[in-house]
Amino acid sequence: GALERAMDAVVAHHEALRMRFALVDGSWVQDVAPSETAAVFRRCDLSALDAGAQPAAMEQAAVAAQTSLDIAGGPLCRAVLFGLGAGRRPRLFVTIHHLAVDGVSWRILLEDLEAAYHQIAAGQPVDLGAGTTAYRAWAKRLAEHVASGGLDGALAYWSEASRRASAELPVDHDGPNTLSSGGVVSVRLGRDETDALLHRVPEVYQTQVNDVLLGALGSVLSRWTGRDDVLIGMEGHGREDILERLDTSRTVGWFTSEFPVALSLPRPVDGVDDWGVVLKSVKEQLRAVPHRGLSYGALRYLSPPDSPAAALREDPSPQILFNYHGQWNAAGAGEGLYRAWGDGIGQDISLESPRTCLLEIIGVIQGGELELAWTYSGAVHDEATVRRLATGTVQALREIVAHCARPDAGGRSPSDFPLAHLDQRQVDAIAGDGRGVEDIYPLTPLQAGMLFHALVDAEGRAYHNQLCVELSGVSDPRAFGMAWQRVVDRTPILRSSVVWEGVDEPLQVVHREVVLPVVHHDWRHLSPEDAEEQRRQVIAADHAAGMDLTLAPLMRLVIAQVSDDEILLVWTSHHVFLDGWSTGEVFTEVCEQYAAIVGGRAPRLPARRPFRDYLQWLDHQDRREAEEHWRRVLSGFDSPIPLPYDRQPAEAHRAESSESMPVELSAGQSRRLHGVARRSGLTLNTIVQGAWALLLARYCGERDVVFGTTVSGRPAELPGVESMVGMFINTIPTRVGIDEGQSAVSWLRALQDEQVESRNFDFVSLAQLQSWSDVPGGTNLFDTMVVFENYPIEGALVDEAGLAVRDVQGVDTTNFPLTLSAYLDDRLRFDLEYDPKLFDPDTAERMAGHLQVLLGGIAADPDRPIAELPLLGEDE
Repeated sequence: GALERAMDAVVAHHEALRMRFALVDGSWVQDVAPSETAAVFRRCDLSALDAGAQPAAMEQAAVAAQTSLDIAGGPLCRAVLFGLGAGRRPRLFVTIHHLAVDGVSWRILLEDLEAAYHQIAAGQPVDLGAGTTAYRAWAKRLAEHVASGGLDGALAYWSEASRRASAELPVDHDGPNTLSSGGVVSVRLGRDETDALLHRVPEVYQTQVNDVLLGALGSVLSRWTGRDDVLIGMEGHGREDILERLDTSRTVGWFTSEFPVALSLPRPVDGVDDWGVVLKSVKEQLRAVPHRGLSYGALRYLSPPDSPAAALREDPSPQILFNYHGQWNAAGAGEGLYRAWGDGIGQDISLESPRTCLLEIIGVIQGGELELAWTYSGAVHDEATVRRLATGTVQALREIVAHCARPDAGGRSPSDFPLAHLDQRQVDAIAGDGRGVEDIYPLTPLQAGMLFHALVDAEGRAYHNQLCVELSGVSDPRAFGMAWQRVVDRTPILRSSVVWEGVDEPLQVVHREVVLPVVHHDWRHLSPEDAEEQRRQVIAADHAAGMDLTLAPLMRLVIAQVSDDEILLVWTSHHVFLDGWSTGEVFTEVCEQYAAIVGGRAPRLPARRPFRDYLQWLDHQDRREAEEHWRRVLSGFDSPIPLPYDRQPAEAHRAESSESMPVELSAGQSRRLHGVARRSGLTLNTIVQGAWALLLARYCGERDVVFGTTVSGRPAELPGVESMVGMFINTIPTRVGIDEGQSAVSWLRALQDEQVESRNFDFVSLAQLQSWSDVPGGTNLFDTMVVFENYPIEGALVDEAGLAVRDVQGVDTTNFPLTLSAYLDDRLRFDLEYDPKLFDPDTAERMAGHLQVLLGGIAADPDRPIAELPLLGEDE
């Protein structure tokens, strides 16, 4: 009784089980009955029959249930519970019209039936959850998506598929292809080989089981037909994520997609298949199928009759169908409702129906073995022919398993690295056998710019970052080095290198394993003077060592123990992989890893999204809108502003701001500037940029200046971006017009508004920006930049780890002749970094002083006109 009520509850919960179909004006339509009026559950007591007679009675009841299904008037499902007598478990037979369920639906239904049964048996109300997107809603949205042209991009692929491969097959006889003439040949792959197929073979070429099965099947069919291209009909679950805000994970219905695949099989060499080549080729062809096949049926049947997609309705049907069902096991064990699958009974399709293809191959894992069931018509093919194909496929699978067990087997293919847009030759050159490479993806715009300057000036040190950190609380320097290695192990960007030869665009390569170079020193026995001398030598030697961008990791450490619990850390890394915020994230995680190691506990680490997620976001940005914005911003600006060089640059692109002039505001000035920003709705960054613009305008005598600014590059719409590690920042142009009569605060507000708008398009490369400007090619858009640095390496987690940062000194060299770097702690500080080959120290000092005076003037009276802001100090 509980089971009968549970079945009724499941039918009431899933609208697809109450669907009704009608032919209206020549077209089939479907709708849902409010409730199921027919009794779908029947008890059949066979206990009075002897065991030998029971199967025939079950068969008769099953056929009666199946033939009673009515797509017009209902019901679409029936359930029969067979009682087999004392001491024998009952059997439950459920039949549902295929219009209402697919393979995924069966799993949902069986789970819901068991849940409802246990709830009813326990005297509880049935609660099967809120349910996911209704089947009618999904069907409606899919039809609307097709009508709007949402799948039109796949039409060219599907139009080519059937033209490229013939559907014709060799036949033994010219008889009728009916179900009544059908036969089945079943072959099996052994348990050990099936286990390898499922668990060891896929990792060798990053394949799925379907890729391997179709590689074996395709090769056999290619030899049989004598054609390199074979047309195979396939099925997909159809629940593809192409319609926004739809969730079909618990929706019952027939979502199944059917589509043709035209497989091109590599030719055997001297009669022997190269299974590595075959697997990579088949894998790539299957990955290229649009929308996992869903768009084929959607375009073919839902497009208007006069649309180009309607031509798909004339496609010849593949005469070979292949479907891999995976592992079908009874849900539950022990106290579960289901204990095992019963033998198949009933008749799914009338024997008078014509078969839709010549050969149908169904793969399923049963009892730990792969079974391939080949269904055919004896009036068309001899059993010997089908058995030869079936056993040939199993033999091919055995050869693939053996091939993948070889130590020299393995490799990757282009679909493994979709963001990189590589061909197979390039993948082989970069990834080799694939064991050492985790991922390959493009560079960000700023990364590409840094690489360009590194290649132009191979001897330079631009973008080689060196942080010298004095740290207390480190009693075990070796464990501190281990902590760094652990962070590298779990952070893909820290295991990356760059490749630019043999590819269309430079790429970053993530290696599976790298060893972080760590050099340890013990200076505890040295005098303070000798320790300081050692420090100078280590820092100088490390800076001079350079860095090979093709070798991972692009960072190294020197850890010098200066007392029993104090160390000097020299952390050298290339800026191409870490921005300032990421630097702080990495350092904080290292400290937590160290505390966990010495404390003998598990580390408390944040979950971090991989850097590739940001690159994927970047790949989907609208370049057209960005181009329109930047062309408007840069219109009319045709030459970089002249800087106050003491010596004019002799070569383009080779500047290096390796010297620095420090400057800082007083505590009082910093407080006043904070107050101006707060009252005026400004950021300190905007005020600093405005002051730099005024300084440049007065030095170069221009009222229209352009300089570079560094933006964080972390899009707010990307969840978790604030904790991601990588190179997110970008350098974009800031164009500032100087209106001397305008008040400083109103002028700064206008500047900030313009910057806010530009932030929507700050993902574009500087090279692309230059091409959208009126500045001639080969000339820099700007030669100076402003950056608000952020190296938060003194955060709370460092304190929680029992460590204390005593001092931080950094070297961060750019390729710009003049860079203003701003820092904020207890007061506003600056480093005016300059190229000593172009500027004298006196010039840098004078500019730094003038900047300080300008900022002091804004802090003192932000409402005064720009023309009245002071440039000179009282001593000048």
